[in-house]
Amino acid sequence: MLNWGQKQRAPDTGVVALPAPDCTLVTSLVFPKFLSAVGRRERPVLLDLGPVIGSNVQFFTERLTCKLHIEDLFQEIEAAARMRVRHGLEAALFKRLGQGPESVDGILCWDVFDFLDRTAGVALASHLETLLRRGGALYGFFGTTAIDLNHYTRFIVKREDRFELRPVPATPVKRRVLVTREISMMFEGLMSADSVLRKSGTRETLFRRPA
Repeated sequence: MLNWGQKQRAPDTGVVALPAPDCTLVTSLVFPKFLSAVGRRERPVLLDLGPVIGSNVQFFTERLTCKLHIEDLFQEIEAAARMRVRHGLEAALFKRLGQGPESVDGILCWDVFDFLDRTAGVALASHLETLLRRGGALYGFFGTTAIDLNHYTRFIVKREDRFELRPVPATPVKRRVLVTREISMMFEGLMSADSVLRKSGTRETLFRRPA
């Protein structure tokens, strides 16, 4: 677990870095609402379920003045895929999540649920609900096409409404497509605050825990 509680600022070189050829820049309609919800809280605590990305750490700590927990669940997902483990993945995921009940104000799931089977997905969603404080927000992506996933996606925050999507090789797994009703049932203790179906075949979502 990595915790980031202090602002870190990179030197301004005046150089604009272009994305790598295999990267994609996308605009988000929902992410600004997540930032707004978490940003209204005093010194919020943020939980990121993806890998450590230095520019994201800088963005969140400066934009939200938050404490940031980074728990890369994709490491456990990749380890299970390599060993062809189909059951018990949720235990490995929970082992990484050491936060107590109602201890975080915002959760970044990214597309982690695309790589989980039904049992692990439901168990993780239920656990994440318990971690959110009242009024907290949870943000994530859900794929809408049943394909073999042969890469993970790194979400690089470029600004409040824009990501750079960077693919990283992964052991192939079949995506379990969830319709909107199934997603809502997984997070039955939370309120659906926004849901946008993107042309890229993903659903961008925002959930809130009632105050």
